[in-house]
Amino acid sequence: MTNETLRIYDTSLRDGLRNSGIMIELDDKVRFIRQLERLGVSDIEVGYGGPSQVETMRRLAGVVTEPVLYGLSRVNRRDVDRVLDALDGARHPGINIFSPTSKEFLGYADKTPAQALEASVSAVTHAKRRVNHVVFSAQDAPGADLDYLDELLGAVIEAGATTISVADTKSQALPSEFGGLCRRLRNVAPDGRAPIFSVHCHDGLGLAVANCAAAIGNGARQVECTVSGIGESGSNTSLQAIARLLQRRADAFPNLRCGLDMAALEATAQLLVDITHATDDASSDVVELLRRRRGGND
Repeated sequence: MTNETLRIYDTSLRDGLRNSGIMIELDDKVRFIRQLERLGVSDIEVGYGGPSQVETMRRLAGVVTEPVLYGLSRVNRRDVDRVLDALDGARHPGINIFSPTSKEFLGYADKTPAQALEASVSAVTHAKRRVNHVVFSAQDAPGADLDYLDELLGAVIEAGATTISVADTKSQALPSEFGGLCRRLRNVAPDGRAPIFSVHCHDGLGLAVANCAAAIGNGARQVECTVSGIGESGSNTSLQAIARLLQRRADAFPNLRCGLDMAALEATAQLLVDITHATDDASSDVVELLRRRRGGND
């Protein structure tokens, strides 16, 4: 059997900072993204399609040469173009386009399933004309109607999506459920298409790593995570935990390697501690975590 490498998609600089109570200055983001490259991270998300993020993405685009750099975008053309323009200077630019898939999240977006599907296909088609790496993220995939999810993902793969991200947005899925969903969705790719399947799990129930393990066991070959699990309420999958999972339980994932430099893990986590600052949200779980790592000093 051919050896495979699990792709590590770090979103510390995007989802890790969202509503987390912490911030990182732009110059320090430059230091951090260089450290992620030294660590061996294959994919890095550096911002999103809002106007406030354009300069950050543009600055970071030229800092590293090996990883694929992504910006997150809604399906509207304006956000897509902001990301594509901002990352135009990257050696390996990409975009992560997300759309709601469950009835609940479609309601938040005020869209019907048909409208969301049409907008998703249009956004992916437009993006693929400009970049090779297009992730499509199915928001709240565990809560979606499965027939609709099959149709949606098949359509965006046909439109050019190179990676499909299955997101446990509400952090409600159990490992058996999430693994089964990933196994099912691997069969939706049209003939001749072989997208990477990625997972984005939150840790609200303490199951992020377990859900990722179940997904990997059912064919996922990319995990979206943050250093030390930073994020809103500290709820993202920990990059270090995924790396150690594959190292310590290699028997459970034969012929699959992580690709990270394990010796650089601690330096990466320590750099994050050193460069983060608390925002006005002093009650943030993430701030408390970082304070403890600093030994109680601000």
